[in-house]
Amino acid sequence: MKILAINGSPRAEEGFTNIVVKRFLKGAQNAGGETEVIYPAKMKIAPCVGCLKCWLETPGVCRHNDDMPEIFKRMKEADVYVFASPVYVDSMTSQMKKMFDRFMSISEPFFEFEGTRSYHPRVADRDLKAVTISTCGFPEREHFEAISLTFRRICENIRARLLGEFYFPASSLLASKPEKLEPQLSAVEKAGGEIVEKGIILEETISEANREYVDDYRAFCEEMNEFFHKVRRKRGLE
Repeated sequence: MKILAINGSPRAEEGFTNIVVKRFLKGAQNAGGETEVIYPAKMKIAPCVGCLKCWLETPGVCRHNDDMPEIFKRMKEADVYVFASPVYVDSMTSQMKKMFDRFMSISEPFFEFEGTRSYHPRVADRDLKAVTISTCGFPEREHFEAISLTFRRICENIRARLLGEFYFPASSLLASKPEKLEPQLSAVEKAGGEIVEKGIILEETISEANREYVDDYRAFCEEMNEFFHKVRRKRGLE
């Protein structure tokens, strides 16, 4: 099984999101899966300009000459997608959104009606699976509502079965107090193994990975405020 993780963090390997992604892929690797991570922030990806050339003049070929064909190639070879992004202004990062906007070039302009809604025709003729991962600086889980909906709709539009969502609020704790989050990270690692071994992720594993670990939201915010005041004072900004 080939698992392709696309980490939309602008900080790529250095971001908190990558800590979670690495644990998921570690579980997949230990179970015999083949894994790869790509970072849109480190690739050349031009924004879609809505010219419709890929639909009406050169079907399937975008006007931009950049790294998107390579991304599509790797996605075509993968059995499972891991879409990962920190929350930026209630959604995914601009680096990742720019990549998803370019999916237009591999879709067809035609409309098809399936179930209760319309779609563009299927791109893949196989069973696609996906997992989503997100981190957020704020401690409350409600901050993931918008990005969860966006990821769910993207998976639905590309006809990928979303097998699990993994959310880590108060993301600075991933670096400052990793031991506090170890049970949740261990569950994420377990989920990676389950995908390879079972083709699914067990509900109890998803629940354990998303179990609350912030005891006091207000206390966490006060602690973060003091951290940033300290940094500013050290730099002569206060």
